[in-house]
Amino acid sequence: MSSSCSSDIEAVEEAVMTYVEGIVDFQFDKAESPWHQDGVKISYNAEAKTLNKKTIGETRPNLDQSQIGQMMKRVTQQGRIESSDVTGNAAFVKLVWDFQKDGEKKEITDYILLLKIDGEWKIVGKAFNETAITGQGGTSSL
Repeated sequence: MSSSCSSDIEAVEEAVMTYVEGIVDFQFDKAESPWHQDGVKISYNAEAKTLNKKTIGETRPNLDQSQIGQMMKRVTQQGRIESSDVTGNAAFVKLVWDFQKDGEKKEITDYILLLKIDGEWKIVGKAFNETAITGQGGTSSL
């Protein structure tokens, strides 16, 4: 691996971890900072048979400080990078979240796409899957 490739991987993972830290700490400005303003989150609703896509700004929770404090008591979440790859000015990261809210557990897998724009790695999109973790140790896809 070349040093530039190694430094690109580090920069890509740093951008993603800034996003993770912002989400975990409910600091939405920080979470959005590595995103390109037109970056999109994409999911598929199997029930409605629709592809859902929203910009990062459209998915921002509209919470005041009191509501954020309440959510921090109800939600625990941790994200970890499972893999990453860089080719030229394009990269991807597989990010897995352990998420719990009010006793309900989920594993959320994000496939994050980044582009190097003006010398800086920016998240331009993510597709994700949520899997509910049942009390019996099994999973069910959402």
